Amino acid sequence: MIGMDQLNKNANNERCGKLAFIVVARQIGALSETWLWRQLKGFTRLKPYVLTWKYLNQETFKLDDIATCILPFDPWPEHKRGLGRWIYRLRNLPRVNFYGSVGAERHAIEKWLVDVQPKVMLCHFGPTALKLLPIAKHLDIPLVAHFHGVDLSSSLRNRWYRWSLLAGMKDFDAMVVVGSHQYHWMIQRGVPPERVHIIPCGAPTQLFKPKEPRKSEQIQFIAVSSLVEKKGVKYTIRAFAKVSHVFYNTKLLILGDGPLRQDLEALTHNLGLTGKVSFAGASSPDQVQRCLQQSDVFVQHSIIPSSGAMEGSPVAIAEASSSALPVIVTHGCGGTEKLVVHGETGFLVPQRDIETMARYMLKLARDPALRKRLGSAGRKHIMAEFNSENQISKLEDVLLKCSDKSNGSLANLMS
Repeated sequence: MIGMDQLNKNANNERCGKLAFIVVARQIGALSETWLWRQLKGFTRLKPYVLTWKYLNQETFKLDDIATCILPFDPWPEHKRGLGRWIYRLRNLPRVNFYGSVGAERHAIEKWLVDVQPKVMLCHFGPTALKLLPIAKHLDIPLVAHFHGVDLSSSLRNRWYRWSLLAGMKDFDAMVVVGSHQYHWMIQRGVPPERVHIIPCGAPTQLFKPKEPRKSEQIQFIAVSSLVEKKGVKYTIRAFAKVSHVFYNTKLLILGDGPLRQDLEALTHNLGLTGKVSFAGASSPDQVQRCLQQSDVFVQHSIIPSSGAMEGSPVAIAEASSSALPVIVTHGCGGTEKLVVHGETGFLVPQRDIETMARYMLKLARDPALRKRLGSAGRKHIMAEFNSENQISKLEDVLLKCSDKSNGSLANLMS
């Protein structure tokens, strides 16, 4: 890993003909955010540099020649307890941005940015964009804020974040969202439509391909998600229980981990599904790809929980459809329905409607021709609308347009 001093030297020596830009994320390499790594590796017209506070699973998510700076500071200072929280907020009070970087952290970031001289900055997610906003304004670097899900749903219940975001949105040069529901939220709050771009992450269709014909007659349902409330895995398990009691030769494979795993395993046992439901835990991108190819139907029962958290545009659904699996997912909980054409690529069911989900699961379990038809149509849909290569190109278009606003202030600071 490149340290800050060495990175400063490399930034000048390794610069190429492509415009330099900064990708800022509080963490890189999380298994639940594989799309972020793919995005970094997929830029072709811009040269990315990475600024982060945590770099996880480095062997799986190698960045190779992408210079990466890991900051030695608390990634979430706004979550401090007691007096430290109020000191942090008071330091940010003049800007009405209670997430802005301050002190030694801000100095280190500014020093690094002055050396790299990026033409534009891309920040994942809303809180990170707010953290970098004072720095971007001071150094006159165009900032593109990329929102995904929680940062435009349950996080808004935090008044400090909500106040900061509503005050700061006017200063973002562009905003990228992954769903039309997020787009409308911004337009309703006065953001000019030309500054908001809907660009879902999508799936790499060249990697997630149709499965090979399987010899097993057992029907395998698959769910790929974090084991958190908004993913509604308990409803998926209950729906599968109804299917399993009628169609015995079935299995449910669950990829992913999270705080609800123990409760979900207990539910599986209580429903008499031990041996029929498997929890594979957190899985690498290669494992997800293989398991999708070895499955027959993808299921995800997303909900809007009491916290208000909503889906953005779930990448796992796009990956499953790209793998030519028919999908059964819920609607009205974010951006899931844009990925699915009801009755053509899969089925949409109401939230918490276990009976309807079970009925569609049983329908697909019994009809291999229907599975093939819906799966084939699903792959065509993802290739046409949600191929990640095309989505990254659209994101580059936004970044390049914003880079035109850069006026060379960073170069003046160095002179």
